[in-house]
Amino acid sequence: MLFSITTGLIVLVVVVAFLFIARRVFRLALKLAFVGVIVFLLIVGAAVGWWRGWFGSASSTPSTQHSNSNRGNRAR
Repeated sequence: MLFSITTGLIVLVVVVAFLFIARRVFRLALKLAFVGVIVFLLIVGAAVGWWRGWFGSASSTPSTQHSNSNRGNRAR
């Protein structure tokens, strides 16, 4: 009788400890998954932006303005 009570208490303590640790690990894994999704979306957004040319320098894009020799020499 004493052996079964002792065994039951040991099993109860092990189960409670396992659930406590599992809850903490699950919360950490959930936070890491959330951060991973945000990082993944940032990388995908940067790749799409690079592919579409959003990050090009201003000098590399052709200008639609033509040079005008009268621009700086206006009559006053």
